[in-house]
Amino acid sequence: MIKLVGSKAVVAAIALSVVAAGLSGCASTAAPSASPSITASPTPTVEPMTPAEAKAAYAKIAKLSCNTAQNEGVVETGSDFTLVMVNKEDGYKDFSAAYFSPPSTYELIWELDGITACSDYYTFSMAEEAGQEADIDVTFDETDSTYTTFEDFGEFGTSNLKFQIQDGMLHSFESLDPENPRSSTIRYGNITEEDRKILETAVDAYLAER
Repeated sequence: MIKLVGSKAVVAAIALSVVAAGLSGCASTAAPSASPSITASPTPTVEPMTPAEAKAAYAKIAKLSCNTAQNEGVVETGSDFTLVMVNKEDGYKDFSAAYFSPPSTYELIWELDGITACSDYYTFSMAEEAGQEADIDVTFDETDSTYTTFEDFGEFGTSNLKFQIQDGMLHSFESLDPENPRSSTIRYGNITEEDRKILETAVDAYLAER
């Protein structure tokens, strides 16, 4: 089983240009209308966040991402793997998540923290249940509206990921660890037959070995 650790908006609104169009007269003797003047609105500034504010905002993103993944399914794609989770109702033989690594590795995923879209929400929710602070550091970069997370797993190493946010959910990430370079994109819903085949193949292989 793989464990994809980490996960992830504040999306800045893009100012639209305001166009003041002049109306031309109907009579032939009217003077030609002036060309429309275009005044560009200033690009809105994304306010910086303290680490505490970033963590709180990111926790909401993580929750929405995981809820959407569980309700609609999710596909995470990296350079050397594809991970698929379908919603519970669309599960195959009581299984709902698996991954494929070319050329022929298929494995089941047993826990929500094995799904990037859910791993950090799992961290936050478990900490909340225990009445503790989630052991994850979060910073926000207002220049590109990305969130960076850092987690220390002791003997299992650390995770330092930078997340792009889209529609208020985790959209993609890249590892900032030079010794563990990796990246992934996250797609919610629209599970294709090819995606589902990964789950079915992994399940059939697992059951055949029992």
